[in-house]
Amino acid sequence: MSCSKFGREAEYLAGLYLSNNNWLVFFSKGSKGPADIVAKQDKTILLVQVKSSTKIPRIRGHEIQDLVQMAKKISNSYPLLSLVHPHLNCNTNNNTISFGNYLLNFFLLPEWISVNPVTHLTLDS
Repeated sequence: MSCSKFGREAEYLAGLYLSNNNWLVFFSKGSKGPADIVAKQDKTILLVQVKSSTKIPRIRGHEIQDLVQMAKKISNSYPLLSLVHPHLNCNTNNNTISFGNYLLNFFLLPEWISVNPVTHLTLDS
């Protein structure tokens, strides 16, 4: 599987996870903007940049900065980085989500706090 194909699949996996948990999910066309996914639930908005790799994903500093800046302009929004990788025997934390043959991790930026957006990021939290 090509890197770009795996990357798009990873975006769909992250979006499907959110969608299955009552988030309304929109995908960026061509992933050209700061967020690959915009998800909405009530008045809460998630701006998600998805990175995938079978090894260590590449994350550029300007991508993080652009996502954080975008979130500052939108009320009740959270900038998240989602890391998607194949399900391997590796160390995980309490917020690691097993989804099919993959593991998903979400990090709230810019603090890099590991979160599960389904249980941690609602207006009531």
